[in-house]
Amino acid sequence: MKLINTKHYLEVYYLLISLVYFLSTKNTWFFRKINQKKGLIFEFDFFKYFFVSILVFFTIRLFKKSNLESFSRNILGIVLLIDFIPSLIFFTSVSNSDWRIYFFHILLFYSLFFTLKFRFSINLNVINKKQALYLLLTISLIGVLPYLRYISYIDLKNLLLKDIYVTRLKFRGLFDTYSGYTHSWFTRVIIPIIFVLALKYKMKMIALLNTIILLFLYLMGAVKSVLLGSLLVVIFYFIPREKILPMLTRGLIVLLLITIFTIPFEIDDRNFFGVIVFRRMMFLPSVLDYCYFDFYNENYLYWSNSFLKGIIEYPYDFSSPRLIGEIYFDKEEMAANNGLISDGFSNAGFLGVFITFFIFNLFVFIIKNCNVDSKFFGVYFFILYAFLTTAISTVLITHGGLLLLLITFLLLRERKTQY
Repeated sequence: MKLINTKHYLEVYYLLISLVYFLSTKNTWFFRKINQKKGLIFEFDFFKYFFVSILVFFTIRLFKKSNLESFSRNILGIVLLIDFIPSLIFFTSVSNSDWRIYFFHILLFYSLFFTLKFRFSINLNVINKKQALYLLLTISLIGVLPYLRYISYIDLKNLLLKDIYVTRLKFRGLFDTYSGYTHSWFTRVIIPIIFVLALKYKMKMIALLNTIILLFLYLMGAVKSVLLGSLLVVIFYFIPREKILPMLTRGLIVLLLITIFTIPFEIDDRNFFGVIVFRRMMFLPSVLDYCYFDFYNENYLYWSNSFLKGIIEYPYDFSSPRLIGEIYFDKEEMAANNGLISDGFSNAGFLGVFITFFIFNLFVFIIKNCNVDSKFFGVYFFILYAFLTTAISTVLITHGGLLLLLITFLLLRERKTQY
């Protein structure tokens, strides 16, 4: 426990996740497949790791000495944990990857670091939080009524996490435009916010009603993150804002230690934490970065599959995630989504990455200066993670990023600063 309680928990996290990566993660299926398809070789390079470690320890020290307020510190710390550090560890193991990828990951962290140092005040009136709760609940109750037409298709076994992939595939074909957009708006934004407000004002009946709505929407597609998202939002509610990052990091350290101890017992890549948490959340995005940069280099889309659809002709029959999944992993159904850097580069190269950075930094900058109660941090955590793993147009529109920005500005903003 002394290891976990040390003030150097970020440095400990870096060393342990490096160990997990080199002992286990780089030997799993995705890495073997990209080695087979493209000849990427993953091996430990002492000199690269040494120089990268200097940069990582310098960045951690800079982060610790920064005088950022709690929201900015937590957001920046999460980017450090799940983007900056894993991408640089990945870089140390690959000899023939594109250096621009790692430059952009470094730039992402430092551009956000300096963006969050600026402040501005908003003097407009904001609605009372209890009124906001009743408004959002009313919107939910009315908004889910159209989903009643799908009630004959639900499978109650999904509540036990059975047959979820069958249900997921079925509802993809059933959902129309309204359902396709609003499902995420309710489950990722509105319902989690209602949970926080219901806890804040100790309204148990509203929390219960909100849970019923959430379970109902979960059965419309059986997406596990629908349940996990609201659960973690509630957990974040009870964590003091100054302890969010330390507790999150120490929790990851515990999982890393469990992963290391269970490596000798792995069978067919089945190390639960090593695969689900660290490979999928931390290192798969780095593999996909390589794929996107390799496929779209000088072959840009110019947002023909999103904002400029209908103006610029999209040159492929399938979406980018399906293309990457099929070409690099022989899995069309993989849906290899990736975040800011891959999305920006695939659309317009360097310029595209700078545009996505600008949009992301502006989004976080506005949220930060709305001085939202730290009890809502869990809601923003999931949008942040979506930015790092999904196309920016999908995050803003389909996942409800713009809706969250609007609700934050009109309903959740605090009149007084919390600095």
